[in-house]
Amino acid sequence: MTPKQKATLQRLGPFIALVLVSVGLAVLSPDFLTVANLLNVMRQVSINALIAFGMTLVILLGGIDLSVGSILALSSVAIATLIQAGVDPLLATLLGVLGGGLMGLFNGLVISKGKVAPFIATLASMTILRGLALVVSGGSPITGFNSDLFSMLGGGYVAGLVQVVS
Repeated sequence: MTPKQKATLQRLGPFIALVLVSVGLAVLSPDFLTVANLLNVMRQVSINALIAFGMTLVILLGGIDLSVGSILALSSVAIATLIQAGVDPLLATLLGVLGGGLMGLFNGLVISKGKVAPFIATLASMTILRGLALVVSGGSPITGFNSDLFSMLGGGYVAGLVQVVS
C-alpha cells in the first residue's frame, strides 16, 4: 500500500466503518432503515452533535474543555427545577442557557486571566458542576412537567410541526 493510499484510507476509515456498520444493521434488522428509527437516532444524537460543533472549534484553537457535559447537566437541572417551581418554560430555558454561558465564561476567564491550563481548569469545573447537578436533582430524574411547550420541545417535535417519533 502506497503512502497516498494509506493516507486516503486513514481519512476515509471512519466513514467506511459507518457505512459497513449501517449495512450490517440494515441486514440484521428490518426496522433499522425505517424513517421512524432514523429520525429517532438523529433526535438522540442532536445534543451531542451541537456540543461537538463547539468542541471542534475549541480543539482547532488548541484548547480542551472537559466540562461541557457537566455544564449541560447543571443547566438542564436548573431549567427543570425552575419549570417545576412554576417559572415560564421559555424564561426557564433562557435562564438555563444564560447560566451555561456564564459557566463557560468563568472557565474561559480562569484559563485566560488565571493562567490555569485548560485541562486542569475544565477538569475541576467538570467535577464541581456535575456534583452540583447531582445535589440539586437529588441524584434522581426530574419529572412531572405540566407545560405544553416543554412537552412539545422534549417530545420530538421540530418547530412544533412534525412529530419525529410516535
